[in-house]
Amino acid sequence: MRIALTLLSGLGYGGATYFRNVLPALADVDVQNEYHCFVPEGHPLMAGLRQPNVVFHEVMRSQTSALERLRYEQIALPRELRRLRADLLYTAKNIAVFRAPCPQVIAIRNMEPFRYREFENAWRLDAQSRIKWELTKRSINLAAGIVAVSQAVRDAIIERFPNATGKVSVVYNGNPIGQVFSVRGQVSAQSYLLTASKFVAYANQLALVEGYARLVAKRSDVPTLWFAGGIHDQRYYDRVRDRVAVLGLGDRVRFLGLVPQGKLHDLMRYSTAFLFPSMLESCPHTLLEAMACGVPIATSDVPPMPEICGDAAIYFNPRNAEEIATTIAHVFDDAALCERLVAAGSERVKQFTWEKTACGLLEAFTHIGHSALIRS
Repeated sequence: MRIALTLLSGLGYGGATYFRNVLPALADVDVQNEYHCFVPEGHPLMAGLRQPNVVFHEVMRSQTSALERLRYEQIALPRELRRLRADLLYTAKNIAVFRAPCPQVIAIRNMEPFRYREFENAWRLDAQSRIKWELTKRSINLAAGIVAVSQAVRDAIIERFPNATGKVSVVYNGNPIGQVFSVRGQVSAQSYLLTASKFVAYANQLALVEGYARLVAKRSDVPTLWFAGGIHDQRYYDRVRDRVAVLGLGDRVRFLGLVPQGKLHDLMRYSTAFLFPSMLESCPHTLLEAMACGVPIATSDVPPMPEICGDAAIYFNPRNAEEIATTIAHVFDDAALCERLVAAGSERVKQFTWEKTACGLLEAFTHIGHSALIRS
């Protein structure tokens, strides 16, 4: 089969990590099919991936807006697919190419459109999510196959689209870190608690600040709290900063901004604990990275977090500041618990490999391709 993949839009945050890892894995596990990747000029994968069955098509300038990239996918890409005589198209960003001339497999990797109404977002993000939700609904109905990156995502799809049950398969993301640490790193002399997520309402940094403040009010030995992550919603970020100031935590809380991946892994490795209060995720790379880095994890009990971490984390209600405070204290007070969490994480994360991801995708591609061949 000629399998086309679009790497033109929807590749912020975890999207770049996804394709950087899954495409080489696909090329390794599948030497029968051809993979035709539509990319902007100079895409970084072109330099590092040289496989005879992987072909890159540079179809637009690298410095183009998200709207321009989306427009190309919906208007020009169908013509390219006809010229290529593609047998299948894979889009890994919720939204299908609506006029594609071939069957499509889409991956639902972004849960924001499903639940954006539950959070107080800036109007711009609400508007974007509303549009994405309408496009996602249409895409789910159109797609021949749907990849859900966790069981929680599959459940959310089927709850809203019962007729899609037969075409949804679960294919987890892999671990983005090559090395897995089975023992805890030497905690930095300047002990700190680390959290990493973009600043947006569902990431729930405000509740973490509230829980941390309650703990600091009770005891003086609490490590500092470090936030890593870019600003997705400026208004929400300002609210977090303002709350830190009001609670008198300015000397205990650091805002690191968007941290390069390698630096983030070092920060994880030498932190006292990794905290993840998010209330909306699909299959978070961040938790896989934290398990691989050998750090104790405390995370929200909202799916899919327990599905991903299993017994490699302890869990809290992300809406309960007092429970967050108690859980944080439990992590840095109990050395034996931390050792158990780290050991469990090093084993748990071995289940999430990009080879498994590639094999799951290949199974979905083969099934849809075979079905299309029978129909033709």
